[in-house]
This record gives sequence, structure tokens and C-alpha cells, in this order.
Amino acid sequence: MKRFFLLGAGLALILFFIASCESSTASEERFTGEALVQVLLTDAPADYIAEAWVWISRVYLIAGDQEPEEGPPFIDLFNDPDEPLMYDLLTLRDGITADMTGEVEIPAGVYNQLRMIVADAEVTLIDGYTFRDGTTTRGLQIPSGAQTGIKVNLNGAVVAETGTLNTILVDFDVDQNFVIQGNPETPAGIQGILFTPMLRELSRTVDEG
Repeated sequence: MKRFFLLGAGLALILFFIASCESSTASEERFTGEALVQVLLTDAPADYIAEAWVWISRVYLIAGDQEPEEGPPFIDLFNDPDEPLMYDLLTLRDGITADMTGEVEIPAGVYNQLRMIVADAEVTLIDGYTFRDGTTTRGLQIPSGAQTGIKVNLNGAVVAETGTLNTILVDFDVDQNFVIQGNPETPAGIQGILFTPMLRELSRTVDEG
């Protein structure tokens, strides 16, 4: 009886070891090879702004707990300072999105940060409103931190498993990012506009390859 018990215990241990190895192998295969990531851009209506142009020169991912100040490795989804992406954000609403990157092949893995570098920004006020100097269009000062990119507030880490496609929709809300200084409804009018970048992930879909 004792002998059968030992044989049974040994067999159970072997089966457990095999199952553990298979589980470990399956886990490793999740992040062995390539995955795809795509970043889309959208916006919401604004109260006093007719056009809100941005020039985006870089979109990139950061793996693990790495910070941009610490240097690479980073994964570029788009990087072209000479020919940046150019969008009027107020055309990206009511379900309209801009495909910023296309489907980019990246190493499978877990990425905790998505960042965008905004090289330039310009706004035009709606009819009937002007800045205090009488103009209606103004280029905006880009925050100094933009050299490392504006951090997109993700809903969670981007888990790019082998053979999957993560499509991330980013909200670039004009009313939150372009803050009017002054009161448009008083004689003092609009003194200026501050660019205060706050980007967030609106939604994400993950498709199996």
C-alpha cells in the first residue's frame, strides 16, 4: 500500500512539473517575436476656438519602469522632426479619428508609457472673438518638458503579446489642452492661450493575429 502511495505521489509530482514547464513555455511565447501597435487621435468640441493645429514629431513607447530622462531603449511608432504630423484637432470629432502611426511592428512585451512630442501649436479663435491685440490666430509656447514628450495617461500598461494588434485611441481635448486667459465675454477679452498638455487614452482594442 505504501509503495502504491509513493508511486502515485511521484507520478503526481512529475505531472505537476510537466504542467509547470508547459505553463512557463506558454508564458514565454506570449512575448517572443513581434506584435503590432497602432495609435489613433481624436478630440472634442471647443467653445471659443475655431482651429487648433498641432505638429507632432514623435510618438513612442517606453517599456517597463524606464523614464525618458534615463535614455533608451524606446520604441518609436513615428519619428520625423523634419516632416511632423500636422492636425487641426477640431476636425477630429464626432467619431472621426486620425491614424497617426499605422500598424507598427514592435517587439512583444509590456509597455508602461506612451509619449508624444508636440513640436508646434497654433490656434484660431471663432468668428466674433479676438485677442487683445486684435489678431485671431496665435502660435503657442510649447512647454519645456516637451523634449521628452507629453505623457499619455493610459488606462493600463500596453500588453503587446506575440501576434496581437493593440489599437490605442488618444483624446487630445482642445478645451483641456488650450486654456484661455481672460474672459471672452467681458471688454478685457482674451489675453492669450496657454498650452497645458493633458492627453489620455480614450479606448483600446486588442485583436488576435
